[in-house]
Amino acid sequence: MNEPAAQSAAGGAVLFDEKSFYLEEFYGKSLLFALIPPSGERLSELNWLVRTLRELRRHQARCIVIVAADTLGRIMRRLGRLAPRAAPPVFNPGAGLRSRPYPPDSAVAQIWRVVSAGSIVVAAAATDKPADFTIFAQELASRLRVFKLILLDRQGGLTGGDGQRLSFVELGRIGRAVRKERSARRRAELRAVARALRDGVGSVNLAAPRDVYEDLFSFVGTGTLFTERQYGFVRPISIDDFEEVEALILRGQREGYLLARSREEIAELLPSCFGYRIGDEHLAGVCSLLTERYRRERAGEITALYTLTRFAGEGVAVELVKRILNEARQRPLRYVFACTAEERAAKFFTRLGFRRVGPRDVAAAKWRGYDRARIARLHIFRYDLD
Repeated sequence: MNEPAAQSAAGGAVLFDEKSFYLEEFYGKSLLFALIPPSGERLSELNWLVRTLRELRRHQARCIVIVAADTLGRIMRRLGRLAPRAAPPVFNPGAGLRSRPYPPDSAVAQIWRVVSAGSIVVAAAATDKPADFTIFAQELASRLRVFKLILLDRQGGLTGGDGQRLSFVELGRIGRAVRKERSARRRAELRAVARALRDGVGSVNLAAPRDVYEDLFSFVGTGTLFTERQYGFVRPISIDDFEEVEALILRGQREGYLLARSREEIAELLPSCFGYRIGDEHLAGVCSLLTERYRRERAGEITALYTLTRFAGEGVAVELVKRILNEARQRPLRYVFACTAEERAAKFFTRLGFRRVGPRDVAAAKWRGYDRARIARLHIFRYDLD
């Protein structure tokens, strides 16, 4: 939420490949994909799934795919060389599905033999009933305690009362979502998600089959992510996060939300940066508090505030600024300030209680070497802490 940026990164920095961060996150982990009937009947749905599986296997993720029995032949042909050589097991969800976990130990051993050999596991559930299939997929994911369960339903992710997509739902909010849901099929899916999270599955994604690639590998997001605990929290970033934070700042610059900075200038932001992390997964937003150059005035500058598009409306930016203000009080600082050329960002700071001021009302060190024409375009905000 800073001044408009150039479309390319300054200083010759490597442009960000967001997919690489997700692939690194999934490296060596187990993911279970469940094509809820009638998903999988269309070739396009299988194409996106297979493309996703190729990327994951190339980066040594363990992939398990569950389909309805009548989809089994199509997915095996579409997988080609990725398909396992052994005949896929077919489970009967009606045989004690609700009274004992699936699969039995022998099937778990079989799954391990296939994935440890570098192949994708494919299995089928002998049912075309969405509710029974979903329960089977959840029981399998719970039995294996996979890192992620991906439920692929043509309806895609959840939407709120305003019709907007819900990007994230934590376990404690699922019960409320069930009560509000009119569709029996959706209620069954949500109950299965809750059981999976309680049983130790790391997280659950609900997305349309055609959107699976984008949902897993992009910051845009298309479905709903479910996590056990509160899905978002703010904390100072560690040195192991620096690369990811730098990538987010570069992305914000390319999108025009952040001031264009060189690689060296971005490095100066990292030590004082805070990140909003989604569960144990990725960063949803970042913000930095610069104080060193303003120490004589005991002031701080809120800068590099950026939230990924898929988290718009989730309160990420608000939580980041609140954490920054708490940090400023602890230092202690007299005031913090922020500069932006965006009307949307200006309204954001106004809502948080910042007051609009002129250039002379903030630390003079801010304007050393600054382009005067650019200063005239800025909205400058100050928040007094004394």
